[in-house]
Amino acid sequence: MITSLIFAQQNDPARYIDVATFNIEWFPCKDDGAMMQRYGIHLSHPPRGEATDVRALFRMLSRLNLELLAVEEIVDTRMFADSARHYMGDRYKFIYAPGRGSQKVGFLYDSTRLRLIGAPEVYNDLLLKPDSWLRPAFRAYFKTLPEGFDFHAIVTHLKAAPRGWKQRQKQWNALHEILRKLPEKTGDADIILLGDMNNVSKRREQEFKPIMDELGFYRVTRELNGMPSNYWMADWHAQRLEASLIDQIFVSADAKVEYIEGSVHVAGMCASAFDGYVNGDFPLYYRKISDHCPVIARFRVDRDDD
Repeated sequence: MITSLIFAQQNDPARYIDVATFNIEWFPCKDDGAMMQRYGIHLSHPPRGEATDVRALFRMLSRLNLELLAVEEIVDTRMFADSARHYMGDRYKFIYAPGRGSQKVGFLYDSTRLRLIGAPEVYNDLLLKPDSWLRPAFRAYFKTLPEGFDFHAIVTHLKAAPRGWKQRQKQWNALHEILRKLPEKTGDADIILLGDMNNVSKRREQEFKPIMDELGFYRVTRELNGMPSNYWMADWHAQRLEASLIDQIFVSADAKVEYIEGSVHVAGMCASAFDGYVNGDFPLYYRKISDHCPVIARFRVDRDDD
């Protein structure tokens, strides 16, 4: 009886929020190289695939019914905001970090469930140098409605590729200082850090584990137990995709009290948990939406223990 009551409370929408991270591959260009060029993006090897299927993307997001979505790789921020309103309703608001690079990070949130408090903060420390095309980190402070859990959400999209580790290492050092100082600076130690961490070197989780352990953060995505968050082209000639987990969610010790253990899961093509795909036999999701998938975690909001 007690177990049933706890389960019912955890699945009562008034008592929780779903928070997610999602890299929406070069939205809205995806693999359309000609569209990229119209946005001023000139890659050395432009892709020749399809643009984002905007309708399919937002239909999926509508079904997920998320309260807070951290997004990465948004090229056209106005189109993203307009599409969210069109397909999901006026209650969804979009905020993002401006910057020199073509890929933006930001938050899409349900304004009937979350109130944005104060001005968001852009952390240009992660750019490493002023003329960098890297992405900044972006923080927003939210409070659940009507009254309950309030927390900092920080979205990041770190330098890509195995050879990018030295830059990621510097970015992690910058994040270490941001996360260390934030509780004292703001008076709230509830922090959710999420995004595309690109931990693709041979170090894998060791890219971030020493820093996160030192700060006392819990890696929520460790609970995925091998489930992937994205697929990458391991062999262009053989048209072979391999699965990996590079989209991460971390919570501070204080925010872990609100996190519902075991709730983390992946959506999209990653929910199938396939190790990979061969001979170009790829799911429509991969061709039309993204090479990444939403990673979702649930938090209690009927109390605030800070």
